[in-house]
Amino acid sequence: MVDKPAGLLVVPAPGRSNRTLIDRVSQQLGCKAFAVHRLDEDTTGAMVVALDDDVRVAMESLFRAHAVQRDYLALLSSAPSPAAGRIEAALEVGGDGIVRVAKVGGQRAITHYATLGRRDRCTLVRCRLETGRRNQIRAHMAALGSPLAGDRKYGWRARPGESFPRVMLHSWRLEFRHPGTGSEVLVEVLPTEPVLQP
Repeated sequence: MVDKPAGLLVVPAPGRSNRTLIDRVSQQLGCKAFAVHRLDEDTTGAMVVALDDDVRVAMESLFRAHAVQRDYLALLSSAPSPAAGRIEAALEVGGDGIVRVAKVGGQRAITHYATLGRRDRCTLVRCRLETGRRNQIRAHMAALGSPLAGDRKYGWRARPGESFPRVMLHSWRLEFRHPGTGSEVLVEVLPTEPVLQP
């Protein structure tokens, strides 16, 4: 497990030559590390990495089978309505490269969310992924009319006195049964920004 900082790609991306999280973990540990899943560049928090190919394959299978419980903290620009619920809305990548709710077709995507409290004019919610699509939380919350604070890509616009340095999304908890040992693993990483703390 690693605590991913903001502003760092997990793996290389086209047209980007910056060092990645996997590069840094591999260098620090002195062995090859493997990404098991991804977090967006600006998303912080708990992330699973594997140190050998067998564990990588086993963990990827858990993620594909949705056998990893993933909870995120998201600061929304407004209160969602209803305050808690289940969003089942397929997602697709548009011609502009942005993931949006699909009118027809798309990939199945399910997000459960619950309001935790107000943060000034914003609302803190817990999001639990049932599926794990690229930009899923960001696209689903924007479709509800409550884009994430700091997320210009999905419709957030600053109001007077507001300033967010990034998209306010944090990978808070991961829970799964370890594929090698069979033991339950629960990892919780509290965010450094007070506005995201539950």
